[in-house]
Amino acid sequence: MIPGPSEPEPEVLAELSLPILPHYGARWLAVYNETTAMMQKVFKTKNEVLIIPVPGQLAVEMAALNLVSKGEEAFICSNGLFSTSIIDSVRAIGGKPVPIVSPLGTGPTLDQVKAALDASKDVSGRSIFIVQNETSTGAAVNPAEIFRYCKKKGMITVLDSISAIGGIDLRADEWNVDYAIGYSSKALGGVNGADPIAVSREVWEMVAKKKGKIRSTFLDLNAWREAIDEDSSWGHPHPTSMPTSVIVALRKAVSMALEEGLEKRYRRHADAAKELRDGLRALGLEVFTDPKFYSGTVTVASVEGRWDAELRQRLVTDYNIMIAGGLGPLKGKVIRIGTMGRSARHENVQLTLAALSQVLSKVR
Repeated sequence: MIPGPSEPEPEVLAELSLPILPHYGARWLAVYNETTAMMQKVFKTKNEVLIIPVPGQLAVEMAALNLVSKGEEAFICSNGLFSTSIIDSVRAIGGKPVPIVSPLGTGPTLDQVKAALDASKDVSGRSIFIVQNETSTGAAVNPAEIFRYCKKKGMITVLDSISAIGGIDLRADEWNVDYAIGYSSKALGGVNGADPIAVSREVWEMVAKKKGKIRSTFLDLNAWREAIDEDSSWGHPHPTSMPTSVIVALRKAVSMALEEGLEKRYRRHADAAKELRDGLRALGLEVFTDPKFYSGTVTVASVEGRWDAELRQRLVTDYNIMIAGGLGPLKGKVIRIGTMGRSARHENVQLTLAALSQVLSKVR
């Protein structure tokens, strides 16, 4: 019950037992193309989808590498640990991060973004980053209004949907998202190690002008463009080897999500999260997140530092249930419980609450 990786469905795990495919050839190309086509439906985009074989945070860093030049401003909506890490990524590649800070447990507002952009001389061509679902605080945001305004300013919009995709509504084209970052093993219920990203034509045109200036080989989108254009003919539309079994598992997870129906799936996650929040309150715990920003995939509740670690350890040893602790400034102050994919079900929530009730009676 942690906020990722989630527990895959049995049907997804079964895909891992199939014979391993080579990462090129006609058979592999068919699998890869089918997976990216299904991911377009989940992203709700007509933009090209790639699958990057890296951890989620490296996919975010890939966006920074390709979109932010040395000495260039990039605007980061910062409302928790994972959004703040984007600031570090931009700084590491020589960019100039401009944080737009919101209190923990909340998210960015249009007024905040307008104020930050107005303070800059020229934002055309600059990038703005938003984390759709900040798992360190349990805060989810809808970026549509902010991104609509930013596109009018000529900006490039980046959405980290790592812990939202498959569990919270995502409308990349409708929201004007140029660079959308997904993930396989959170709410989609796949296996970790594969990051689908959706890339707009505007981004492709921008990075083409930077050819030879992006300080990476594998993470340079130009390398991916070259592989897609020149090597797809022999079944290798990527500049490196791929974890084919992980992507085969992702294909199954995505097909199951689409079969369930995205809207129905989003309601299931939202209902499970609400049930969890109500249950935590009944146990005397306070939900940390501002109600305006409640997430459907992770719930964060305040705890006391003197029994935080014991609570989580007893859940594992006594009931084989794992939840997560706080991160960064919230370490020792909150617990974080995921309702992602398989865990976003009534029986899982009730089992967790029942175990929590027993453990709390011993540690408080």
